[in-house]
Amino acid sequence: MKFSFKPRNLPQITFDDTNMQGISDLHHDGLVITMQIGIARVLRILVDGGRSVNLIMLNVLKAMKIDEDQIIKKSNVLVGFSGETRNTLGEIYLSTYVEGVSSYEIFGVLDSLSSYNTILGRPWIHNVRAIPSTTTSGSKFQRNGGYNQRYVLVGSDAPDNVKTELVSFLKIKSTCFAWSHFDMTSINANVITHKLNIDTSFKPVQQKRRKFAPERNAIINEEVDKLLDMRMIREIMYPEWLANVVVVQKKNGKWRVCIDYTNLNKACPKDPFPLPHIDAMWLQWLDMNC
Repeated sequence: MKFSFKPRNLPQITFDDTNMQGISDLHHDGLVITMQIGIARVLRILVDGGRSVNLIMLNVLKAMKIDEDQIIKKSNVLVGFSGETRNTLGEIYLSTYVEGVSSYEIFGVLDSLSSYNTILGRPWIHNVRAIPSTTTSGSKFQRNGGYNQRYVLVGSDAPDNVKTELVSFLKIKSTCFAWSHFDMTSINANVITHKLNIDTSFKPVQQKRRKFAPERNAIINEEVDKLLDMRMIREIMYPEWLANVVVVQKKNGKWRVCIDYTNLNKACPKDPFPLPHIDAMWLQWLDMNC
């Protein structure tokens, strides 16, 4: 079988003597950095190209005020150099940001005393296209095409002093904005949590799988892959409720992938005070009080 790869014009990455300033010529230190994880600035992060997973310590999550309920109970086995094994508590999705490069990563949670708060392995290195260098105790990032480029439109009619202040503000606060779906960090469950108010007297329903035409299957798979890549959904192995997807064509000819929540809606209590015409009632109230 023959595979063809589309060449990418990646910038050339080099390290020279200018990157060695303040660093001893002979050292054996690992690459330890500081970066933003979630909404916290985390110190003592080891970048380890020999590790196939990202790890974060449980005590670090507690210091970040992240509730343990956000940890996905999916344990993995870590094998050490001499064959010893250690199980993780589970996984958690967290955003990372360093030097203008952001990503959304899966971290294995480890309850252990360590010299490092977090260990970034090959998943993070490859996702952000980092070129780590232990010799220079630093890292550089490859950016090509539209990768990690951010644009903001500023009104042409705005005064020059306003434009200058606005651009300066946006540069300083650039990490506060969600430039992509990967920048949308999760919200601490202690702040707000969305749950379905399901009547426990209803028995969970697992709908039988519906068959679709090949062209519809392609549309569904494309949408599911997109949501998985954006970490908007995740796979579960033992669902209590199982609903089919429904493919609906829009007016513009494109397709929308929906979920058939018929059974789930029946199990959720109805609002005893529905307001189907709240906008009309609000306008009427304004007219009466003007």
